[in-house]
Amino acid sequence: MKCKNNLITFLIIIVHFSYSNDFHPINGSILNYNQIFFRWPQISNSSFYELYITSNSIQNTFYSQNNSIILNDLDWANDYYWFICGFNENGDLISCYENNFFNINQLPNNYPNNINILVNEQLEYSPGITILDFESLNFSLALNSQGYPVWFADKFNFANNKILVDEFLDNGNFVGFSAGKGYEFNLDSEIIFQTSDEYGVHHDFNKSEYNTYFFIDAVIDSNMCPVECNENLPDMIPWQGDRFIELDQNGNLLWEWNTFDYLSLNEYNPLWVEDYTGSTEFDWTHSNSVYLEPLTDQVYISIRNLSRIVAIDYNTKEIIWNLGNPDFMNQIFFDEDFGFSHQHSAQITYDGNLLFFDNGRNNSPELSRCLEIEIINNQNPELIWEYILPDTLLTLSRGECDKLLNGNTLITAGRTGNVLEINDSNQIVWHLNAKDNNSNSISIYRSQRVFNLYPNAFSFKIDNLNGEYNEFYLNPNEENLIITIYNNSWLSQNFKYELYNYNNVLLLENSVTVSNDNEITIVENLNIDNNSYFNLKIYSEKNPNNFQSMLFTRDFISYDINDDNFINILDIIMVINLILEQISSENSADFNQDGVINLLDIIILVNSILN
Repeated sequence: MKCKNNLITFLIIIVHFSYSNDFHPINGSILNYNQIFFRWPQISNSSFYELYITSNSIQNTFYSQNNSIILNDLDWANDYYWFICGFNENGDLISCYENNFFNINQLPNNYPNNINILVNEQLEYSPGITILDFESLNFSLALNSQGYPVWFADKFNFANNKILVDEFLDNGNFVGFSAGKGYEFNLDSEIIFQTSDEYGVHHDFNKSEYNTYFFIDAVIDSNMCPVECNENLPDMIPWQGDRFIELDQNGNLLWEWNTFDYLSLNEYNPLWVEDYTGSTEFDWTHSNSVYLEPLTDQVYISIRNLSRIVAIDYNTKEIIWNLGNPDFMNQIFFDEDFGFSHQHSAQITYDGNLLFFDNGRNNSPELSRCLEIEIINNQNPELIWEYILPDTLLTLSRGECDKLLNGNTLITAGRTGNVLEINDSNQIVWHLNAKDNNSNSISIYRSQRVFNLYPNAFSFKIDNLNGEYNEFYLNPNEENLIITIYNNSWLSQNFKYELYNYNNVLLLENSVTVSNDNEITIVENLNIDNNSYFNLKIYSEKNPNNFQSMLFTRDFISYDINDDNFINILDIIMVINLILEQISSENSADFNQDGVINLLDIIILVNSILN
């Protein structure tokens, strides 16, 4: 009896948890974002849906032609109830799902109340939201064009209660770092990957197009104190250089490049020697970015304290060229050095040009600017664009320049608390200024413009399904499976779809590309002649873990064993009783039609309830 009760309890838990996963947001969710992707199982024969959202006794209705929709600007610190109804082409109600619930969290306690948009030219603004970090407040967030918050990371999930986002990925996750750790994490701040204690990540953590992780790790080696050292210092001192690391998704080391192996100790900046007191390591390189360009298999690194950008052959690890201050360089590759100093965030644009933020530290005069440099076939480079920030936005550390899809440039002005969007005429079309609650400028390390929080949002339906959502079936004479996939995202997606039987045997596998914000209908010949139970699974190749599935049978099978017009835990209990009492004559409980009632039939019934 105890075994039976434990089994029933287990199945109740599984039913409750998994059924809620068919709906997004998951029932009972607590969210740190107010731009929300809603998705629900199809209601057969529906031509359109209505989404009803209730909060504070106010109900709003939203229309959708498919079983998903993205809504913006819901209220922070609020509870929401929502349900879905499907209608036929005449506008007649077919069916409704019951209520789901979610809560949108309140903003962090130290969220600044002094975020201002100083310029907002909407006609020239590159559409979307801006993902950035409030470094001095220890958390990352996203803002819309009006400066209102859309998402924030839960900093308490990360080392030292801090997280700085480096990049928003095409799979819908973020990568960033904190207190020596590099992370990939999802919209709910759940950690997907983190570096081990073997590494001390600093300044940059990003994911390549090969799904590998690149980052910078400090390395210390004892060497002679340069001639500029204070005479009271010892002859041998600890030098701090950098190694550039690539890991696979299991944390295995794939690639490493160490400044002590490829740079001469004669290549140093005397200014940092003169500031060296001996209380810590001599800050030799202080690198701040690493980037793999997949088209050329070249790695670009930014070495701040040498005012140098280096291009490295990924395969041979040899230096292709150095660009920067020739005073700290043994081998000069180019005639022009462009005079930049203590730069940040070197990257390659869509056009193949080198783009970075010049902090201008120790230059005369000190100016912060963006530089875009064309280097064709590693020959003499040419400056093709620059933007000089006004004196009030001078930042001697931090900073980034990003090319946007409309040709504009997003500029993060480091410690000044300003982010600018510049058009191709170097005019400011958007200007964010952020101060904390003590009116101090918030340090912002990096920023990125994306359309929304959902680059992988999608839903699907099986057009020729019949029955209710927990008893979906195909007609026995149906020879095809007709699937419509709705790509709600701003990226073109390659979707894989797979069909399994109740034994989890793969029966069908294929893929299809669906352009952004579009849909496609696929017709697949089933060539299946039994009445078994099936599972259709669909996912984007960018994020296989974000899959959706649909359970159905070849012909109608009633799972309402006790004939009470409901399919629920009571039917599961009845099947368990049939198994425990070894009653095999009840054919209605033999869902997979294998001649015996056993655990497989319970699994089929549970999955039917889940769907």
